[in-house]
Amino acid sequence: MSADQEAETIATYDRTAASWATEHEIVNDWLGTAAEFKQLLPSGRVLEVGCGGGRDAAELLRLGYDYLGTDASAKMVQVVQERLPSAHFEQMSVYDVAKLEQQFDGLWACAVLLHIPKRRIDEAIRPLNRVLRLGAIGMISMKDGNAEEFEVRDKGGTHEERLFVYWSKADFTNVIERNGFRLVNYTYRPSDARTNWHAFFVQKDQEV
Repeated sequence: MSADQEAETIATYDRTAASWATEHEIVNDWLGTAAEFKQLLPSGRVLEVGCGGGRDAAELLRLGYDYLGTDASAKMVQVVQERLPSAHFEQMSVYDVAKLEQQFDGLWACAVLLHIPKRRIDEAIRPLNRVLRLGAIGMISMKDGNAEEFEVRDKGGTHEERLFVYWSKADFTNVIERNGFRLVNYTYRPSDARTNWHAFFVQKDQEV
């Protein structure tokens, strides 16, 4: 069931790529988080998983990082490549990033691992560990809560079906630690009545 929900989540982003990218470029609420990331990792090669329409990619490039962006949605990669033609993007699931056969100094995973079922979260994070150098810095943002739900709605004439997975700080910290990372900084960001964000700043401290 979860595999189908993951596939439908990607299909939703394929259907809505252009409009989603336009909607999310208006205001970047993660500029402060990117500034915190820059303090922890002043320079280096950064991998972004779930690049979406390029909102955060543009900021990471502005901050001077050597950047590679990936997204599971082929249409989203097409959109972002048109928006940021000088940057490098690849269509790739988080489960497959180890196939890049590259090593990165940093990881940016903003609002992407929240689409991964809890039963597969280790399967998603281990490949990230493998493409990061020892000591690499990462930022992973997740929605606060404990539920795992498949949201079906119609918005602006578009049908959306997306899996959302919520984590407590303690539970996701356990996930991080058992997958070769340690927590080096943390920010809690209330967003609205429905959503509160965790921003986990992590450092790879062992191979898995």
